[in-house]
Amino acid sequence: MSPRTAKQFELIRGEKRQQIIDVAVRLFADKGFHASSISMIAKEAGISKGLLYNYFASKEALLQAIMDEITVDVMNMMNPDHDDEITSKEMEDFFSLIFGMMRRNNEHWKLYFQISLQKDVFELLKREEYSEKIMKSQQLIYKYFTERFENPQLEMFIFASIFKGFSMQYVFAPELFPDEMIEKFKQRLKSMFIKDKL
Repeated sequence: MSPRTAKQFELIRGEKRQQIIDVAVRLFADKGFHASSISMIAKEAGISKGLLYNYFASKEALLQAIMDEITVDVMNMMNPDHDDEITSKEMEDFFSLIFGMMRRNNEHWKLYFQISLQKDVFELLKREEYSEKIMKSQQLIYKYFTERFENPQLEMFIFASIFKGFSMQYVFAPELFPDEMIEKFKQRLKSMFIKDKL
């Protein structure tokens, strides 16, 4: 049997890293961030604590990696060509895709909403790199609303309130929202927030 190549090692390392993230997401979402220890995560992932620390320096670093993943996924949907502008078509596509993503990655989104409601845990994420990603995404969204609405701050606030409120309910109780209702909600969002530039 021939030795593994550098590419094979990189692939194995990427798979192991993702396995750790998946286990951490499930535990953080089910038990809470504080109640989930590195030992629990390592055991569930079938690895030693020492090996886990080869991938993530701390539980906080693991949480930051998870939140980064969610932020990148959302921005890839909103601005897929990475040209620093969200077009009306891109926003329309975002409304079409986001609920499927929430359904597929339900535990990620449960965790996201739980973290956003826990000030002490959310404070852990206020590092420069994460803050820059969030700031950039907010600037792009604000630019979208500024170019299309007379009162962009108000419209952005209404958008965030409606979208986050509905999304949170959907993530925690998807069985209450049949596909027909989700489609109607998407259409309502589109009618309210998809506009040509002023």
